[in-house]
Amino acid sequence: MEWSLHVRGTQDLRDPPPLSPDLAHHFGKPKFTRFAYGTEFCENLLPPPEALEAVLDARVPLTLLTPYVSDRGIAALRSLFALLDDAEVVFNDWGVLRLLRTEFPHLTPVQGRLLNKSLRDPRVTSIYAETAPQAPESSLRVLQRSNLDDAAYLALLARYNVRAVEMDNLPQGADTSFAAQISMYVPFGFISTARVCMAAALHYRPSEKFQPGAICRHECQSHQLEYTYSNSPFSNSDQKFLLKGNTYFYRHSDSMLAALAADAGRGRIARLIYQPSLPMYFG
Repeated sequence: MEWSLHVRGTQDLRDPPPLSPDLAHHFGKPKFTRFAYGTEFCENLLPPPEALEAVLDARVPLTLLTPYVSDRGIAALRSLFALLDDAEVVFNDWGVLRLLRTEFPHLTPVQGRLLNKSLRDPRVTSIYAETAPQAPESSLRVLQRSNLDDAAYLALLARYNVRAVEMDNLPQGADTSFAAQISMYVPFGFISTARVCMAAALHYRPSEKFQPGAICRHECQSHQLEYTYSNSPFSNSDQKFLLKGNTYFYRHSDSMLAALAADAGRGRIARLIYQPSLPMYFG
């Protein structure tokens, strides 16, 4: 199994951060053979070309992460793709896949996790994993599925030369039995994302807050919110989820990491991508 490091910039290239203790407990000390760079969640965080060039200078296999985008984002991505000679590009927008296939066919497209249709709410799904039966026909097995186990959908990806997909390690567990190369992120999964950003609205009057297209000053780089389920009727009331910018995240529990390590040990995961902090990096 391959390990990839999601780098925040050239500092991580020179001095890669070690795995967090909870990950090291389950996975030991891996060797990173690939870098991931870029963002999946916001076109305002796309790196400038000079930042991408600095990462490319490391001469390590690269995966460029890209988000859902507007026409402005497509134009920015076109400039970034032009710098790549041989790299993977993770797309989370069908327009980005079209751009790759029509203008940059030498780049390798990888379907991103934002295009996976899965139940993602850790306030409830972690309880399903604890209480539901594990039999193949159980309701839990249904909740672990996504569009990735649909033969017609996989045929569509294959038609566009998409052979690999990225996934989240879901609180209820994820079905990894389909025929595609699978990469998973640790130790954060995302719950939901949108074009409206709470951090960007901090300086606006109440009547102007939460408007699509608000001016972005990269407030997400310095602001983060943490939520707890203080009114949860379940046993997971101490579990936390995190809001950074326009996206909600959860952190993997120890039981989730143990299940992922077992899945990786069975050869069902081709790559793990380590994100040292919430993946809202800029430049």
